[in-house]
Formats: sequence, C-alpha cells, structure tokens
Amino acid sequence: MSNDDLAAVREFRAALDEPRDGALAKRRWQVARAESPERPRRRPWVLATAGAAVAVAVVVGGGAAAVHTATPRHENAVVPGQSVAGSPSPSGADLPVTRGTKAPMNPAVTGKAGASHPQAVEALTRLAAKQTGGPLAIGADQTLYVKTYSLADGEGRYIHEAWTDVTTGVALRIRRTDESPRGIDRSLSQKEIDEATALSRDTPPGLHNFNGAYVAAFPAGADQAHQLAATWKDWAQKEYPGRGADGLIFTQVREIFHYVDPLLTAAQRGALYLAIIDLPSVKATTATIDGRQYDAICVSGQADGPQCLLFDQATGRYAGEARTGTDMVVQAGRFTFVDVGVQPRPAVGPDRTIPGKKGSAPTPTS
Repeated sequence: MSNDDLAAVREFRAALDEPRDGALAKRRWQVARAESPERPRRRPWVLATAGAAVAVAVVVGGGAAAVHTATPRHENAVVPGQSVAGSPSPSGADLPVTRGTKAPMNPAVTGKAGASHPQAVEALTRLAAKQTGGPLAIGADQTLYVKTYSLADGEGRYIHEAWTDVTTGVALRIRRTDESPRGIDRSLSQKEIDEATALSRDTPPGLHNFNGAYVAAFPAGADQAHQLAATWKDWAQKEYPGRGADGLIFTQVREIFHYVDPLLTAAQRGALYLAIIDLPSVKATTATIDGRQYDAICVSGQADGPQCLLFDQATGRYAGEARTGTDMVVQAGRFTFVDVGVQPRPAVGPDRTIPGKKGSAPTPTS
C-alpha cells in the first residue's frame, strides 16, 4: 500500500467522520456506496497526514491513553466503551449503539452570536485550568473506542465509530450508520494492519503521524503551549506555503481532540487548549444544549461554513463539534457529540483487492 493509497483512504475516513450536511452529502455517499471508489481529490487538510485523518488503515494515536468518558445524564443511557457494570465488554462482542448519553433526542439548543478572539482566549484559558485526571488504562487486547453521534431522528440520524489500537495507532475498524440505504462497517485485514503499522513506524511523529511517539512527546503545561502552536504553524508553512494556516491547523486540531486528547495527561491537555489561543482566527461563543452550557471554539472560512469545537463548561472537556452559519450560532441539528471508551480488539477483516487491478494493495473502503 503506497502513501498515495493511504492518503486516499484517509480522506475517505475523514469524510465519514462528519455527519451529512449540505453540499458534502451527495459526494460523500457517492464514495461510500461505490464498490471500488474512485480516488478522491486530496483536500488541503489530508495531504500527507498519515495520522491526522484517522483513516481505516491509518494511524491515529498511540502510547498510554487518557480519556474523558461522558457520565450518562439520563436513566437508560449507557456510556460507549463500557458495560453496564463498568468493565470492558466480552472479547469479540460489540457494545450496542447507544444515543443520548449527553442529552435526550432532539434537545433544545440556544446559540449565541458575537464570537470573538478575546472570548476564545478567555474560554480556552478557563478550560485549560480545569484539566484533571490521567490516562485511561487500555489493555493489550483492548482498543480506544471513539463514537461520534447526532441527537436527531430521521434524515439527521448519524453515528460514526472507530476502534483504534493505541500501541500501534492503527484504526482497526470503522463503522458508520445513518439514514442511508447502506451502512459502512469495515475491519482491516492482517495485511492492512501490518502495512499501516509499518507506515506508522517509518513516518516521523507529528501532524503526519499521531503514533505513540507523538503522544509521548506531546508538550505539557502552559510554558510549552506556545512551542506547540509554533510547531503547528511550521507544519502549515512547510506543507502548504502561501495558504491560510489557521483553517488548516484547526482541522488537524479537530482530529487531535477526537483521537489524541483521550491519550493525553491533564498537563498535556492544558497545553493543547492554550496552544489554540495562538491561532489569531480562532473565535469563541457559547451554546446551551439541553440546559447545559458549552463553549464553542470556532474558525470560519471553511468550504461548508464555520467549524466549531464544543467544550463542556462544567467539566472543561471536549464534547463534540458543530457547523454554524456565518454568525457562528450553534443550531439544533447541526452539532454532534463525541464519546470515548474502551472496547475489545475487533476481529481481523478479510483480505480485499481493488477490482480490475492485478496485484493491487487491499483497500478497506470498497
């Protein structure tokens, strides 16, 4: 499997990890339904990011893991990644897809206009100071489980799940379900696992590769936050000279919060939050979802509207994301929550080849 093949797979994974919204929906599902999808044109934020897009066959993080698992706020909610008793589910068994772990279905949403960079400075400083707790222990036969889900019925229903080996940083399985004739559920074959693991080993850690070395060397504490931001800007300048850096970096930061934030210590998370302050285009506002207060940290200028990360004001932890209008007001039906936990290592998938290509590398996206 070549780097170009992996880049195409990463882009496919990244597209799956966003709910259908507006103009992107048609293209996304053309790819998802294809038996042998054409190679998508690279988008600026996936070029050479072996870890950042967290593809089915690509590294997303590694090393020791730390996590914030959302506490259920409703009687019948189950925390993804845990059994009812709080221990990992039996080996080989999938936990049921559960929704409403942070709020009921179709919750009331009240967004607030007037986002600004000074508000982002205040919010991120406050959130960084709230970071506590250490890594979540993930055993040799367990994986980091990340679930992104909407709280809307019908056309808005959306669930995306990823199972990641935290030792190698390889995403072993991706499952997506929503209101579509076909869902997606792909597990890597052993050959794909070996190739992705080798790529992780041979690629330097960084925004190209969220492997164990990247997590282990992640800066910690407020005094290293500027250093972290500087490495992001250096990456953007080298990879995309002449392009606006903040939007490119923010998309990578989104992936960090999805798949690396669960692996960080409190001090490392604090540095991550404070480093975002150094992106001058970042603005912040607030939103209320089911009566609970969230900070929305946003960057505008994206092709499909401003992109915002949601943080629970009470816990200080990353909670999900939202797409907004130009006013950066979070609206009902345009946000998703993210939960994380621990699940057993998924079964190895079958070998697959691209139809019509002799000797081609297997692809998990067909």
